[in-house]
Amino acid sequence: MDSSNYKLYHVHGCDSRQYLENYFSDKPDMVFRDDSLIFPIENLKKFFQLGHIRGDILLDLSMGSFIHHLYAACEFFKHIIVLKLNDRCILELKRWVDTRTGAFHWGHAAQIHAEMEGKR
Repeated sequence: MDSSNYKLYHVHGCDSRQYLENYFSDKPDMVFRDDSLIFPIENLKKFFQLGHIRGDILLDLSMGSFIHHLYAACEFFKHIIVLKLNDRCILELKRWVDTRTGAFHWGHAAQIHAEMEGKR
């Protein structure tokens, strides 16, 4: 007898906004800050700087509506195509792109990236 419940995001969907609030917010008590924000930005930046991956187009297949990891890729690719899991993720990302009221604020991630740029 299996006592665990599994959630299949491609079937059951996911609350993309809650996902952002839980793992990528700028709240002072956000326990995943280093793991979900700093680590990806820092390591992807280093990885791209090595020069092994470069090109015209980057295809982003990330699960949620997060984009902070793309800051590291911006200067190494001419075009970035973002594919998202479901319509809710697309809607959340579109709110940010169109600077709509209620869009998730990524300023803290941009600041982390800018601070890392200054350390070069």
